[in-house]
Amino acid sequence: MAEITKTEAIVLRKTKFSDSSLITQFYTKDYGKISALLKGARSSKSKIGSKVDLINHVEVILYNKAERELQLVTQVNLIEHFPQIKEDLDKIKYASAVCELFIKLIPEHEPHDRLFRGFIRILNKINNTDQNANILFAQFLLFFTKEIGFEISFNTCSNCGEKLVITEGNAFSYSEGIICNNCNEDKMLTFQFSAELFNLFKCLTTKNNITSFNNKHVENIIFILEKFLIYHNTEFKGIKSLQIL
Repeated sequence: MAEITKTEAIVLRKTKFSDSSLITQFYTKDYGKISALLKGARSSKSKIGSKVDLINHVEVILYNKAERELQLVTQVNLIEHFPQIKEDLDKIKYASAVCELFIKLIPEHEPHDRLFRGFIRILNKINNTDQNANILFAQFLLFFTKEIGFEISFNTCSNCGEKLVITEGNAFSYSEGIICNNCNEDKMLTFQFSAELFNLFKCLTTKNNITSFNNKHVENIIFILEKFLIYHNTEFKGIKSLQIL
């Protein structure tokens, strides 16, 4: 039996369905990622169609039935539409990349409170602050990687367990994580760290605003984490939003 329920959600994507309806994918606070039918949402008389714009933070009322693949949403209330993101191409790129991580790497119907709160937080940060969107995304990507089960150690070598020292010899192995100079034998399969890059990477684990950084280093960190996720998720082929926008 379907349960009438209310939950917060982020709009991940939407697809036209029939002449007047939409199928929308949400990442919800209470049910994780779900797909839902919004009947009549494309009609000019609809009160909910405009509220399900991509990346909007909304409250949805739905008929939830656990065994049903497509839920039915009957009402949508807008909480935040992040106008600063939608007026800035760079911000759109990184906000879209965040959505893509949830679309491609998060299974259906698995709620995760920390990920949901992190999702809201990163969208608010990109929208409301003057910080570069790329460094904000790099911080979120590291957090996301940890929350889905692939925590990266910055203190000990992922191969031998020895304490890591900030030197030119450390590297990132796409299969293992950060490895020390002694374990860095096959340099064709690793990304070589400079001391500055390693230090910035480690700083991303803090909650502090990072105001001084090399943009190329940030791009390298995003590249490293993307390749790490590709290695550990065979169906994941990378973040297309970063390539297209």
